[in-house]
Amino acid sequence: MSRRRRHRLVTRGLFALGVVLLLVVFARVEQASPLVLPMVLLVGTVVAVGGMLLDTADFEVPQWEVPAEVASTSAGQDSGLVGNVRLIENHLSARHVDPLLPGRLARLADDRLARLGLRRDDPAVRDRLGPTLNAVLAGPARSLRQVEIEECIRRIEELT
Repeated sequence: MSRRRRHRLVTRGLFALGVVLLLVVFARVEQASPLVLPMVLLVGTVVAVGGMLLDTADFEVPQWEVPAEVASTSAGQDSGLVGNVRLIENHLSARHVDPLLPGRLARLADDRLARLGLRRDDPAVRDRLGPTLNAVLAGPARSLRQVEIEECIRRIEELT
């Protein structure tokens, strides 16, 4: 018998003995004659059933630690490109309007324009960006089709 199990049984036996003695003392104080055998059987049964319930509910404490993040890309891949591809795939498969892709397109366009020393509000720049990219940059977030995404990326890449 394992030490832990023996400790559990001894604890339960001492608890049952304590309850029986408490009930006998209470009966004597109330000037009643306790029926010890039925009392021992009742207390023993209650302690045994309670012990079985505790034993069946005895499980390990769950581990709430978050595992270390596993690299989702293999060596040699461009993490920025992988992130952009994932962003586009998520946008195309989303069931609701996803504002992340239009935000990323706006940031890419603004970065490219800033490197060229241009601004979005310039009429010549608006013509170079095209109607689709201008609608994405200026309008509210909306779901974009693959053709629209490709045109926006092509327009940003063509800025020189």
